Amino acid sequence: MGRRGKTVFVDRRLSVTGQRPQAGRGVGCVMGDKNLKALVACGEGGSIGVARPAAFLRAMDVALEKIRKSPGAEMMRRDTLAGRCSDPEYAAWDFLMSARNGQDDYWDPEKRRKLADPMKGFPAFRKRISACFACPVGCMPFSEVTEGPYAGTRGEGFWINTLMDAVRLDITDPAGIFRAWILSNEMGLDTDFITNVASWAFECYEKGLLSGKDTGGLNLTWGNVDAFLKLIKMVAYREGIGELLAHGVKEAAGRLGKGSHKFAIHMKGQDSIEAYRIAKAWALGVATSPAAGKHLRGSCTGGQVFGPKDKQFEAHVYQGQPENVLWQSLTKEMEDMLGLCVYVGTWSGAYALEPSDYSALANAVTGFELTEEDLFFMARRSYNLEKAFNTLHAGFTRKDDYPPERFMREAVRSGPYRGFRCERDQWDRMLDQFYRLQGWDMETGLQTEETLEALDLGMILEKFKTFKDRLPKEAIER
Repeated sequence: MGRRGKTVFVDRRLSVTGQRPQAGRGVGCVMGDKNLKALVACGEGGSIGVARPAAFLRAMDVALEKIRKSPGAEMMRRDTLAGRCSDPEYAAWDFLMSARNGQDDYWDPEKRRKLADPMKGFPAFRKRISACFACPVGCMPFSEVTEGPYAGTRGEGFWINTLMDAVRLDITDPAGIFRAWILSNEMGLDTDFITNVASWAFECYEKGLLSGKDTGGLNLTWGNVDAFLKLIKMVAYREGIGELLAHGVKEAAGRLGKGSHKFAIHMKGQDSIEAYRIAKAWALGVATSPAAGKHLRGSCTGGQVFGPKDKQFEAHVYQGQPENVLWQSLTKEMEDMLGLCVYVGTWSGAYALEPSDYSALANAVTGFELTEEDLFFMARRSYNLEKAFNTLHAGFTRKDDYPPERFMREAVRSGPYRGFRCERDQWDRMLDQFYRLQGWDMETGLQTEETLEALDLGMILEKFKTFKDRLPKEAIER
């Protein structure tokens, strides 16, 4: 793209490696539909100033010292999140991994070890840790496969989701799943989406709902990474069965029929690879997230990892989780508004900074006098604006805030949490409390007029009244 005949270049690392995670869902889908390739901002005039330079430097020194002392930040500099989960005994394996399209929420430790092998697994591929400009941590491992059938595969941006992808498809070949991650990015596909819709197709194949004729000869058996790699390209180019899968799992299941909707995993129509049965605050955050089906907007597990720093809580119980999810949702909203990364904020295991640091930094830059309470108000307002958009444009109500059917109907099959599932009555009580804390109507899940007015969102009240007047009863029935 250019302006006034001049060429404008984006961060050259994007074109050199070509492997940074793509905007493959949400905004990325809209850009793709409009054939929009890039957005470029060209500033003019003077430089951007800082209202209180001395105060800003002091706040920066405090923040950097907190990051320096954070054991989690050191771990991320050394290993990244994927490095931490390369430990087969790391607790996240028992909380966050959903195997074989959600048939189980436990994966055999022997399979974990194949991915974690220091000589042949993910750690062997890691060459260095990359970072965004001036980042004091660094979380992006630049990795490369140097031998075997996937030799030459290289790139950045390997995350814990890559491990979740492997578990979802029962793939134990670390080089193969790394190639799938890179290929998905090369194709401009969101890796969570392609993994989820592929795992649904694999289960359809397992159950005889799809045949070799349907798949173009692909053998969609669990663990077949070569078939997954071919499927990625078929979806990207909408070839063969890829045309069906490109619509996403909800639409694909609707078109295929045969009862396949019972194991089509999505939240509010969006493909999701998350585990819901064990870590209840994690599940509630994913289910109620304005972004739908993803864990960055409120999910937490317990203790000082993914949750309030001064609060310990058991991940697998229902009681008390709505408070944790709300707090986490709002602090993440703050970080998004201020342009702060979660990997030095309240969400990640690094957990270095917190709202008091956000207000100090923001005030020094802007010259405002924002308190932590002010930031929480602004975060709540932003969160509710997103929810209102979803309500008015997609019609989401309480019925859309429940986990996928499989996780409520089927229990964990093996491991230390065997028998766990999302119980409807317990989920209802948790959802009631979450709505009560948010100031939303517990029957419908919609925002009340009082809440919208209190958040200075009166401009959407008339639209809400019109929406509720035409809302059918079945749309809100539990």
